[in-house]
Amino acid sequence: MKVHLTQFDGPLDLLLSLLQEKKLAISEIAISEVTDQFLNYVEQLDEGDPEEMADFLVIATRLLLMKSRALLPLLMPDEDDGPSLEEQLRVYKAFVEVSKHVNTAWESGLHASFRHEPPRQAEGFSPPDNFVKGTLYESMVHLIKRLAPAKALPQIRIEKTVSVKERIQQLRALLASKKSFRLSDVLDKKNKSDLIVGFLALLELVKQRHVLLKQTSAFADITVTKQ
Repeated sequence: MKVHLTQFDGPLDLLLSLLQEKKLAISEIAISEVTDQFLNYVEQLDEGDPEEMADFLVIATRLLLMKSRALLPLLMPDEDDGPSLEEQLRVYKAFVEVSKHVNTAWESGLHASFRHEPPRQAEGFSPPDNFVKGTLYESMVHLIKRLAPAKALPQIRIEKTVSVKERIQQLRALLASKKSFRLSDVLDKKNKSDLIVGFLALLELVKQRHVLLKQTSAFADITVTKQ
């Protein structure tokens, strides 16, 4: 489409190119005249061309943006204009071509498309042609040497602890076979848990008045006697 203005006479896209290259002042262009001429051009056509109308909308949008920046320079900071007009038209036309193929396929009843199966890869180990067993072995040894040595994890031994109830039953069974015994004979001094559980069991038996505790002197061994 060509436009005929006082300051310019030629194709519409050329007008935009001159304005973008600042070879022509946007303030001297009346966008309303460009729009009127395009509408008259469309009315003369038997059937409006969607592609050409879309092209005009792209160019008109650019012209309006440039005009707005010229009239309101303080309110509209300069920004990146994005893709060029030529690039936008190229992308648009590519979409138009694709849409034609999609429409043709739809009208022919082809409502689905299938993705080709990718080539299958051989399963297992596929060494290169120059593969040598010795090379693989050397590579694995070199890789293992580069790995950080495994650190030995600290080992903690968990021993089963006898409950107070079980310890009471053991002491009662011992008193059933003999009337008295020394406390040191039934407690493991090296095992703190056993000492604590044993004393708690004895205190419970004393509370229930099943046993008597006797100690001749301080720090002497304790004698447990059945009551």
